[in-house]
Amino acid sequence: MHIWKGEVMKKIAALILALSLALGLAACSSPAGSGGESSSPSANDGEKTTYKIGFSQCVMNHPFRIAMVDSVKEAAKAYDDIELIVVEGDGDVQTEITNIESLIQQGCDAIIVSSLSGTSIYPAYKEVHDAGIPLVIAASGCAQEDEDAYNYYDTFVSTDEVEMGRAAADYANELLNGEGKIVMIRGVVESTNSMNRYVGWNEQVVNYPGLEVIVEQAANWLRLDANQVMTNILQANPEIDLVYCENDEMAMGCLEAIQDAGREDEIMIISMDGQEDAAQEVQKGGPFKLTITNCSDTTEALAAACKLAQGESVDKRIVLPYEMVTSENVDTYLAESFGS
Repeated sequence: MHIWKGEVMKKIAALILALSLALGLAACSSPAGSGGESSSPSANDGEKTTYKIGFSQCVMNHPFRIAMVDSVKEAAKAYDDIELIVVEGDGDVQTEITNIESLIQQGCDAIIVSSLSGTSIYPAYKEVHDAGIPLVIAASGCAQEDEDAYNYYDTFVSTDEVEMGRAAADYANELLNGEGKIVMIRGVVESTNSMNRYVGWNEQVVNYPGLEVIVEQAANWLRLDANQVMTNILQANPEIDLVYCENDEMAMGCLEAIQDAGREDEIMIISMDGQEDAAQEVQKGGPFKLTITNCSDTTEALAAACKLAQGESVDKRIVLPYEMVTSENVDTYLAESFGS
């Protein structure tokens, strides 16, 4: 009799345990108040429905950098499953690093960085990598293949600036009919933008022995700095045929200095970035002869970050197109790019 009671009790206990497990499973598969039906993918399979994407911009005192931030904010509107966090630097690498560390602490699922700080920013890349967060480099700040930092990021999205440098040398040769004295105004020389444009120019200009670079000086990508630098160069050099600037902001500063010196009829200017005011100068038919566009559209960088955040793979290098803006196509370029 006691044995029978023991068997009954065991069966009752097993029934209670099975019922408890069933209720527990039901509770895990249905959020509260859902009536037993799943309301989102995360309720069924643990997939995230919202991804945090961080964007670190190095500086906001330049039209190209501002355009990049405006672009990523606009591109983000096309996604209903991302939260975009933008942090803006002041040109100081320590501020950049602090900003990137903040994005890591905020739990970003992928981070986009655009830096002008050369190798000084690499420790921040390593922090992102060590945190297991996908890293996208946009427009500037990539490492060379033989550097450890090359392995810290997943993709580099930008125009081919080496090719842009080659194209600038080709056009300079065309404008000068194979012979002339050239002033080169560089940006921040340790930045990848300046290095790549410089490499491309030098690789190509060796094919044009009649072109002589008589002065090479940095102006930090800034209009005012370039104006001051060019003013001094003009005073010291009575013979200059062409000024090649690594970006339009510096070219605009050089243009003002050339005009102030009354030498706009003897000196031509070529540049890069495709800014509206630079293209308008090309349109006027004066000394400004060329601007090569550098894509500030961060749509592709954001798309790559979103894919990486979701565990997808992307190419290590994503190349964006560039365009040579000259008197032949400037009207179309201004109309299509700026509506002007």
